[in-house]
Amino acid sequence: MTAPQTFFETRPEHMPLGKLLVWTGRAVGCYYQRIVAAHGLTSTSIGVLGVLGHSGGLSHRELAGRLGVTPATLTPVIDALEQAGELRRDRDRHDRRVVRLSITDAGRDRMMTAFTQVVATFRERMPHPPPDEAEIIRKYLLGVLAVTTDEGET
Repeated sequence: MTAPQTFFETRPEHMPLGKLLVWTGRAVGCYYQRIVAAHGLTSTSIGVLGVLGHSGGLSHRELAGRLGVTPATLTPVIDALEQAGELRRDRDRHDRRVVRLSITDAGRDRMMTAFTQVVATFRERMPHPPPDEAEIIRKYLLGVLAVTTDEGET
């Protein structure tokens, strides 16, 4: 097959590697969303709880940067998590214009329960390549990230 013909290939075993990577990433993302949704969360909301669980006291803008989303994307997520009592907003003591976000005990409990089950599901379902093959895959994926993201984005 010529290169243009393989680009439109729909059978994963015959796709060019770059296209297979995109398709795989999309499928893994959808799978992750389904698992997280079983816990009443979205991939963004579990990300918010996870980041705040490890780095509390972030501003809205800082949190958006850590998650790789826009602040506007986070607003409804933060509102819902605050309404559920899973995070709180506090004014910065040094700069009252800044609002800091922190996870609550209820948010930490929900995040840990969901995260533990999500990780267990992924470990159970995903293939586990031998260490030498895993290193080759890791190098390839890091190379893809290096050429597809801006510095400091990952």
